[in-house]
Amino acid sequence: MKSIPIRIAPRRAAQRGSVLLLSLFMLMVMTMLALSAIKMGTVNLRTINNMQMRSEAMGAAQHALDQVMSINFTDDVAGTERNWTVAVDAGKTYNVAVARPCIRQVTPIMNTVLDIGNSEDLKCYDTISNPVSACSTTVWEITATVSEGWFGANVAITQGTGIRMDNGAATVYSNDSSYRCS
Repeated sequence: MKSIPIRIAPRRAAQRGSVLLLSLFMLMVMTMLALSAIKMGTVNLRTINNMQMRSEAMGAAQHALDQVMSINFTDDVAGTERNWTVAVDAGKTYNVAVARPCIRQVTPIMNTVLDIGNSEDLKCYDTISNPVSACSTTVWEITATVSEGWFGANVAITQGTGIRMDNGAATVYSNDSSYRCS
């Protein structure tokens, strides 16, 4: 029996190192995919955090507006911007700047629409000869602004409210340009 020598095929010798190159390429692709997933997760986390902070800031601004409107703000309308510190979830606080209220509209109330049986309407009732009562309906605008957060996002809420007031005071406010909304 004769032995046959085993020869290495030339094709096999040409493939040396190609598996290593292919593995390195696949490793690089997998690393890029992993880094991309991590970056996407971080961006999503920041977006969600910013949305939560924006929602909290809007709540704080609304709370400050409610506080301003719960007092008779027309007594101190000549004042300047007020700053409120509003506590929200887990002791986190927001600084809210509430701009000076401005008057948007004044509408005199006619005597014919007043109910004399109502004590609030009776205060406004003027003489029968005068068709206009002693009161006017005023529309005020108040803006609260919060400037906080990771990205420095600003939240501004503007709210209007109607107040019945004496014609004299309503006329003073509506005629003075510093009280009117621009």
